[in-house]
Amino acid sequence: MTLKDNLKAVKTELSTEEQFIEKFIKSERFIKKYKFYILIILALILLYFAITFIVDTLKEKNIKESNEIYASLMNSPNDKAKLAELKEKNLNLYVIFLMSKLSKEPENKELLAELSSLYKDKNINNYLKNILALDLNEQSFFLKDFDKLLEAYKLLEEDKIEEANILLSKIKTDSTLEQIAKNLKHYQGIGQ
Repeated sequence: MTLKDNLKAVKTELSTEEQFIEKFIKSERFIKKYKFYILIILALILLYFAITFIVDTLKEKNIKESNEIYASLMNSPNDKAKLAELKEKNLNLYVIFLMSKLSKEPENKELLAELSSLYKDKNINNYLKNILALDLNEQSFFLKDFDKLLEAYKLLEEDKIEEANILLSKIKTDSTLEQIAKNLKHYQGIGQ
């Protein structure tokens, strides 16, 4: 009985080894057959990671340089060379610097003209563009309800109650300014 068991064990072991060798040969044939494509895929993956690393490194370097230029401009705000360098490196940070300068010198016509021209630039971040619109007294996407509220207030001061009512009705019910709009309607005797 033990001889039969031993033969069965040897048979199963041989069949397992045969299957392993068979799979190894099949995989070797597959690799030989598609070796060129496999190498191209591996090269593309390596190229992707290399390019991603280089781009991230360059972005990080640009951010660091832009921040250094901005910090030096905070110490000497009239340095024209640093200002031009900041404009070239990081337009958004350049706009932020000009806006901070405008807050200190609100009547500076050159600064207003520069910011007005930058407002039309498509490379500026949309959120920054909306903040810039507020500084330039332009229409802002973020504060459109606030703009309506201010316009309605001006109309109420001119006793144009119906026009103000129409404008205040355009403020959405989920707006944080809705209660103020209702108060303005109530204050002027406009029915709700």
